[in-house]
Amino acid sequence: MSENQFPRNTERTAFIAATLAGLAVLGAIYFGSGRLTRFDSPLAAYAAATILAAFAITYRYVSWVQRPATWVYFKAGWRLFLRPGKLVKNMVRLVKLVFDNIILQKFISNRGTNRWVAHMALAWGCLIAFAITFPLSWGWIQFGVGANGVDYMVEFMGRPMMSFPHDSVIAFLFFNGLNFSAVFVLVGVGMAMHRRLFEHGAQSVETFTNDFMPLFLLFAVSVTGLMITASYRLMGGSHFSFISMLHAFTVIVLLLWMPFGKLFHVIQRPAQLGVAYYKEEGREGEQAVCPRSGEAFQSKMHHDDLVVIMKEVGMDFGAHQDLSPQEKRRLIALNQASEIDGVPYVG
Repeated sequence: MSENQFPRNTERTAFIAATLAGLAVLGAIYFGSGRLTRFDSPLAAYAAATILAAFAITYRYVSWVQRPATWVYFKAGWRLFLRPGKLVKNMVRLVKLVFDNIILQKFISNRGTNRWVAHMALAWGCLIAFAITFPLSWGWIQFGVGANGVDYMVEFMGRPMMSFPHDSVIAFLFFNGLNFSAVFVLVGVGMAMHRRLFEHGAQSVETFTNDFMPLFLLFAVSVTGLMITASYRLMGGSHFSFISMLHAFTVIVLLLWMPFGKLFHVIQRPAQLGVAYYKEEGREGEQAVCPRSGEAFQSKMHHDDLVVIMKEVGMDFGAHQDLSPQEKRRLIALNQASEIDGVPYVG
């Protein structure tokens, strides 16, 4: 990869992409709601927050993708995936990668069962909530009256999709989906908070911004969401308006926080699937050989890309970059020993 293959004018590119993303969401809301004829005005704050979040998330994502190291993986991942001779095989493997890394999230299970359960509860609680909240706040989904005048009718973009009795299991799941998602999130928040408060390994690297703030926001969104249900089911609608406004505020803060905190890794994870193709190509391809020990220590593709990336960020170690990690450590030890003896050694 030559030096001029790295993106330039990254901020301009990110701004253009973010603007297009925001306009795309705005267009989806406008046309998906029948030019706002089916738009629920009390949900306007949620819809506006999704537009701003789309802008901010896309800006951060495009900026991240254009970083030298990310750009190498990003381009190489697509290039390796789209090779005609291996496209079918790669597509089959992609299904497995999505199942293992996105659905089951096995990369977390390797770090402990408790962490995996917490992560699954947080991830699927949020995904279920987003899947319900976004179409509703955009005016894509409405609940009407069925043909028999009694059942509920689900309409998607103005088209009847299905009907069900008000006392059916489907009705219970539909109208309590957000409550279920809130419970899942609270379980995940509780387990994650316990780990951060009582495990010394987590305490040594945690920060308020990255580790506690996302949990506080998820907790606030979940609790205020459950309080809305408690208000109209258990308290006769008492304080419903205030709780609804408080819940909307927490949701908006969460959406706008996502591009700037640890929650952004949710957006990054799909792109990181391409690294698997890069690693596989590296294992099967030519290996870099250390000139001192004569042993292979990593794929030549990865080594060459790393050299180019280091130069791009202003770090050039010359021939030292070609040494294996073991030989680099050996040279450090030899130089330190020679310095102690008063005779500098440079190998």
